[in-house]
Amino acid sequence: MRVEDADTICAVSTPPGEGGISIIRISGPDARRILCRIFKPKTETARESNGRLRLGYIVNPGESREIDEVLAVFMPAPATYTREDIAEIHSHGGFAAQRAIIDTILAEGVRLAQPGEFTRRAFLNGRLDLVQAESVLDVIRSETDEELKYALSYLKGGLSQKVYHFRETLKQALVAIEASIDFPDEDLNVHLSGHLASLRKAKEEIDGLVSSYYEGKGLKQGFVVLIAGRTNVGKSSLLNALLMKERAIVTALPGTTRDLIEETLYLNGVKMRLIDTAGIRVPENIVEEEGIRRVRQKAAEADLILWVLDGSLPYSEEDEGVFEDINQYNPIFVINKSDLTQTLDDNMLKSKGINLTVHVSARERTGLEDLKSAMFSAVERNGRRNSLLITTIRHRDILTKVSSNIRAVMEGSETGAYPEILAFELHEALHNLGEITGETCPEEILDEIFSQFCIGK
Repeated sequence: MRVEDADTICAVSTPPGEGGISIIRISGPDARRILCRIFKPKTETARESNGRLRLGYIVNPGESREIDEVLAVFMPAPATYTREDIAEIHSHGGFAAQRAIIDTILAEGVRLAQPGEFTRRAFLNGRLDLVQAESVLDVIRSETDEELKYALSYLKGGLSQKVYHFRETLKQALVAIEASIDFPDEDLNVHLSGHLASLRKAKEEIDGLVSSYYEGKGLKQGFVVLIAGRTNVGKSSLLNALLMKERAIVTALPGTTRDLIEETLYLNGVKMRLIDTAGIRVPENIVEEEGIRRVRQKAAEADLILWVLDGSLPYSEEDEGVFEDINQYNPIFVINKSDLTQTLDDNMLKSKGINLTVHVSARERTGLEDLKSAMFSAVERNGRRNSLLITTIRHRDILTKVSSNIRAVMEGSETGAYPEILAFELHEALHNLGEITGETCPEEILDEIFSQFCIGK
């Protein structure tokens, strides 16, 4: 899409609702004309001041009626977010003012923008590649300093530059292969001996990025921490204590919690999604049976399990049943109710290979810092905080394909495969990398990506 071919769009770019100000954005070839039609500056000398906010009024051209006192600015292409002409109107943040200004703009032949259409135009007009465009949404949705740091690094082109570096490595190898195909009598380097080292290094870096998805997913979506155990061991009390608020209902009745209760906890910039669960035991009704089924299903998906035991009671058959359900997932063993007389035998736990236990009292809120430290250590991996992390499954899956393409080329070179086969794998790898940055991304994938944006961005 060329700038001159685009129609003109508008949208409210600030969150909906009552607020101090509302920013209404117009992008496209008619932005200047429309602003001149509906904006009346307080001083005529400021009418054509590009790039400067001017104080004035939005007026209905047909009625010459003043709608709102605003600040307005015109920014000419290409030095704008979309690389199109852009006008912005900073009005008061009430519903009536927003609606009246939008209606006035639409009456001038403008249409409402689709979700993410401003950023999509920035991508189509070459201001951002697809990785950077996706990172705009990550910046908006960031909840922690760590999320924001990585999102901004992608917006600045950190991951894009790495992908372009991979593309150059593959292109150089492809040139050598295609030269050998085009000039078979020239004894050229068919077996890529001069490129194998760079291909091997690229594959190692790509595999490292793929393996970083665990950390990246946790950084972006939060690590799933399941609180499990039999009934009445204090799982809900522990959730409330960690959150420092009464989120889950706590009673002395067994089986109070029937469904999964989820809340977010932040530890040292890491987001953890705590999930309180139904107690695991022989179910007494179909509702309880469904709750326990969900616990077992969620256990297989969790990044970490806190197995809560009641330190004031002996180890029971129900505890053993929980142990058999979750032991394969390497849980943290949390001995609750440390404020009461302890009868749970730690030596018995050690006989099961359980050496790391954390003693807490959810009621008295003691031992929680030790538990938080253990949780943080459990989800942290050596090498985390690298400059690049893969945070989307789309990028992970594409890079996995590229790694497979490179492996096929390296193995084919060693076994004397036809150069046409090697060239095919390199072309495939380049196409796959192009899907990350957007050069070869299908239209339906673009639609899916930008549909996740809010209207006005």
